[in-house]
Amino acid sequence: MAFVLIVVLIAGVLFALVWPLRNRAASPILLGAEAVRDQERIDLELEREILLSSLAELEVDRVREKLATHDYDRLKATDERQLLRVLERLDALTAPETAAPAPRRAAGPTLPSPRSSLHWAATTAVVLVVLGGGAGLYLRLFAVQQARADAVQQQLGQGMPDPKQMVARLEARLRENPNDLQGQIMAGRSYMALERTGDALQAWAKVIELDSKNAEAHFNIAVILLSTRKTDDPKLFQEAMEHLDIAYVKLPQEPALLWYRGIVFVHQQRYSDADAAWTAAYQNLQPGSEDSKFVKQALEQLRAGKPPLF
Repeated sequence: MAFVLIVVLIAGVLFALVWPLRNRAASPILLGAEAVRDQERIDLELEREILLSSLAELEVDRVREKLATHDYDRLKATDERQLLRVLERLDALTAPETAAPAPRRAAGPTLPSPRSSLHWAATTAVVLVVLGGGAGLYLRLFAVQQARADAVQQQLGQGMPDPKQMVARLEARLRENPNDLQGQIMAGRSYMALERTGDALQAWAKVIELDSKNAEAHFNIAVILLSTRKTDDPKLFQEAMEHLDIAYVKLPQEPALLWYRGIVFVHQQRYSDADAAWTAAYQNLQPGSEDSKFVKQALEQLRAGKPPLF
């Protein structure tokens, strides 16, 4: 009988000690939600490093005179706009969340609930008997939860690898799940920044396969077609315009898109359409910026009957 009583008491204290951990068991779900934010943060940091690397390479190419001034200004403006968007999103992710205010209680003394009193009474009655075993189990379960939390924190706090390593990680992720739309978009941006145009074209084509109206993918495919062309094939310009037209539906005021539409119009000898496109691009650019000056110069040449060819 004494043995049975001891067993019952041990079971009671173990239950009393483990019960508070029931709420902690939900923490993996919270950690999972945090992991989604962590992955987005890692992807954004990857894009930030790639864009910074791209901007640095642009400066080197400019000093070495490997890029024309208008190409340098255009590429720099595009990278800077994307970098600003990435930094704004990173700031939003790292901003501390505002905790909801705790509900106010009515004035007066706080009385312990009967359930709480029973819980502590049972614990106190047998804690001396099973202190060693119960405490050990408690610490072990707590250590497991803490280890999971530390793993997430370690992932956040570790130094970021260089852009090529980060792209390699992204590629490994896409090999396991090639239908990851956001992953393919990130790959397309990364390849564009690293000037891996062949890989970028494949990534953007996959994005369109997954999301046929994705404006960013259609725009970048048009840019690749125009910037890597070897000849002024009318079919190529028509294909580029088809992609630009789809992107234009969602981005009718994007200066870069309007600029490339103007380029295609010029090669198709649709000069009035080119004038309209470049005028709209100029109006949507910051006054006095290098881009606005460049577009204005192109417009002046076009209106003077000497349309520039890019």
